[in-house]
Amino acid sequence: MASLNSSAVVCVICLEKPKYRCPACRVPYCSLGCFRKHKDDDDSIADFLNSDEEEDRVSLQNLKNLGESAALRSLLLNPHLRQLMVNLDQGDNKAKLMRACMQEPLFVEFADCCLRIVEPSQDEDS
Repeated sequence: MASLNSSAVVCVICLEKPKYRCPACRVPYCSLGCFRKHKDDDDSIADFLNSDEEEDRVSLQNLKNLGESAALRSLLLNPHLRQLMVNLDQGDNKAKLMRACMQEPLFVEFADCCLRIVEPSQDEDS
């Protein structure tokens, strides 16, 4: 990740210029308030990961496959898609925002690409 002095690095919560990094995951944040919100998000993620809903989880290998996908990386270079994802991540009504995002062809293409990676169809395996 770029240094905190880079103009491209922003706080993961409010998108302002960061001054600090989370000691646990190294994401940038700008204030104690943003750090607390980030920590609360991390705790809720940990609760989800420790839940018994195993069938809803993406395997570590498939997560790795997402990170290695050239097609997915190419899509993520699009600033419009990146802004849609930031808005979705930071929005209060995620269900409503997700419905709106699914009306955007670029977001649908992104979602389809992710699904093809984590749940390849049987036809592709043959």
